[in-house]
Amino acid sequence: MTRTIPLRRVAPLALAAAVALVAGAAAPVRAAVAPEAAPLVEKYVAWLGGWAGLDAVRDMALDGAIEVAGLKGTLSVKLRQDGRQRTAFDLKVMKGVDVLDGADAWSVNASGQVEDLGREKVLNAQRGLDRAFNRHLRGEGVEVTRAADEPRDGRTWAVLRFAYPDGDTFDILLDAATGESTWTRDTTDGHVSWTHELDLREVDGRRVAFRQETLAENALENQTVTWTTVQVNAGLGDDVFRRPGAAAVTRLFHLPSGMAATAWVPIELHLERYIYMKGLVDGVPSDILLDSGAGMTVLDTAMAAKLGHKPAGALPAQGVGGTTTAGLVEGVTIEVGDLKLGPLVAATLDLSSIGRRMGRDMPVILGKEVFQDLVVDLDYPNQRIRFLDPALFRYEGAGHRLEVLPANDGHKLVQLAIEGLPEATVMLDTGQGNALTLFRRYTDDNRLLEGRRQSTAVGGGVGGTMEIALARVAKVTIAGYEMLDVPTSFHRQDVGGAFDTAKLAGNLGAGILGRFRVLFDYPHDCLWLEPGKDFAAPQSRDRTGLQPHPEDGALVIDHIAPGSPAEAAGWRKGDRITALDGQAIDAGWWRHWAAWSRAAAGTKVKLTMADGSVRELALADYY
Repeated sequence: MTRTIPLRRVAPLALAAAVALVAGAAAPVRAAVAPEAAPLVEKYVAWLGGWAGLDAVRDMALDGAIEVAGLKGTLSVKLRQDGRQRTAFDLKVMKGVDVLDGADAWSVNASGQVEDLGREKVLNAQRGLDRAFNRHLRGEGVEVTRAADEPRDGRTWAVLRFAYPDGDTFDILLDAATGESTWTRDTTDGHVSWTHELDLREVDGRRVAFRQETLAENALENQTVTWTTVQVNAGLGDDVFRRPGAAAVTRLFHLPSGMAATAWVPIELHLERYIYMKGLVDGVPSDILLDSGAGMTVLDTAMAAKLGHKPAGALPAQGVGGTTTAGLVEGVTIEVGDLKLGPLVAATLDLSSIGRRMGRDMPVILGKEVFQDLVVDLDYPNQRIRFLDPALFRYEGAGHRLEVLPANDGHKLVQLAIEGLPEATVMLDTGQGNALTLFRRYTDDNRLLEGRRQSTAVGGGVGGTMEIALARVAKVTIAGYEMLDVPTSFHRQDVGGAFDTAKLAGNLGAGILGRFRVLFDYPHDCLWLEPGKDFAAPQSRDRTGLQPHPEDGALVIDHIAPGSPAEAAGWRKGDRITALDGQAIDAGWWRHWAAWSRAAAGTKVKLTMADGSVRELALADYY
């Protein structure tokens, strides 16, 4: 069951458009400005205040208010022409900082941890700075053309289009006669947002919008920024952008005094993939699901209420099935064995529907925070875990090192090769139950499903469910290790969820990670992979074609896979199973299901139906 919970952290979307009204650039370079666009650029620049005034700007400091996701707070942006930018917001229950400092790029997450800024955020921030200092108007790093005129707000606007090499675009809608502009459009990774620029004033002869209203595809991401002060050439020093030292960083983990690592803690691999641990949440015993793909720790709404937390805000929570709404709570603490973690800012979500599909409650999801601060030694083959102080950790095993790359919101990326293709970049996600999920655009670009034996399944998580394609990949190579005949999920639908992207090839899940003892050493930018004793064994996969969920002492069938034994035997959605090979459905049903549904081809199993009849099903490979 594919699932990830990368919560999008609140971040100003309108800043590039806002500060572009007051900034300047170096001497004109017009090689990438199309002849038909050049007159519009000149009209627009004249309306802004003219090249001379714009070029005089070396830095800017903007302070004001922001409203987003049902929350209100303060926003501060500091920019320098030499490639430095600091954006800080304080929404009371949630704070954050994003910084570009030349070659360094870092952020402070909602719980106060310092992270490397994700590579896509770095790219977008650099482009925002280029627009802030008007380098885009001179065609630096971008192709400038005139697109077709467009209507908006009862007017027809000329459109200046700035096209980046990766397909992203930025559009300025302007009056062709006067250069006036109050609308811009940003298309990043196929997702569109509009910014309406209002309350235009002059600052040192330059036109500035003191209010920006940004409209996103998902209304939960809409935001309004109102500047109260705008300073030009404030003389911003290097210290404004410098990464904080260790003494200034919030330490969320606490090991017993004098210990470099916790003792081993047993884990339970639910459905052979999902990592459950026993622990305490705010002092209350609880099951805890470990998920590196969760951008924040998550409390189920029922668990949050039990602990007395009252959520604030309406943050967009993006999962594989789309986007839903999450609240935020402060002061959450978690204990696993000898480890104490917190206080954390956590999201609250209703996880009950996901729990029903998985056959297991999900009161708490421990997200990426524990991976950021610690070395997480996850021994899948021996079903145990421990946590180590990164300052004292030195790897001395025989495994292979795999570099991890920073992604947005504190996530991590790794590279692997599929069937001899060039290495592809994928998200690292312990909460994804499949071995590997490949995204639509990567799949289509490489024609990976053509001529392959396929079927379908229902996958999902936060945001809902969707149908995915199933097929086998002949070879996957990661960190020098080769895995053959890998069952793979192919995400096919555009649902606006976490997998709707052209920037990544896919998601690496527990089906592959589970072949290794994995040491997640994010503080040193790597993983260490040690193959388990069953590393070369064939990958397990379903051989029934049935997908159920438990309900009132029975398993209710949600999906029948095309071409499967179940389809051939005439099974239907909604059929109810009350016993597996004579064993009644109980709380541990999933253990029996995992065992017999993945048994060898040719195995015959008997299933008792709600009406007392017994059906026999012969297992077979169907994709």
